[in-house]
Amino acid sequence: MVNINICEQFVLFDTAKLLKEAGFAVPCFNQYTERGTIWHCDCPENFNKSQCATSCPTQALAARWLREVHHINVYACFDYEKFEERKWFFTREHTMVNDDSAVYCSITNYNSYEEALEAGLKHGLELIKK
Repeated sequence: MVNINICEQFVLFDTAKLLKEAGFAVPCFNQYTERGTIWHCDCPENFNKSQCATSCPTQALAARWLREVHHINVYACFDYEKFEERKWFFTREHTMVNDDSAVYCSITNYNSYEEALEAGLKHGLELIKK
């Protein structure tokens, strides 16, 4: 039997800081403190307005924001060639660019969907910084 966690995966602290730098301003129920501890709040808020806190969105919300605001589509894919090893990778597409740089597939394999998606989010956020 597979153990399934019904909770959404939050972005890691370093990814949350990249989101803050990129202008992520979507209200969230969770925040990271300066030390990287997650705090849950009863009302969603844009914690990125604060010097002392950073918004802590789910990976799905961060991916949606990248897609809708910056036209960068990030998703995790299962590597069927390495089926026995259960490996994942990510793909990033920039939907407003029409050249070879528009699509990128990672050559690194990850152990889970969440690890691959997190790496894809970081990769997409690095594009915004350039």
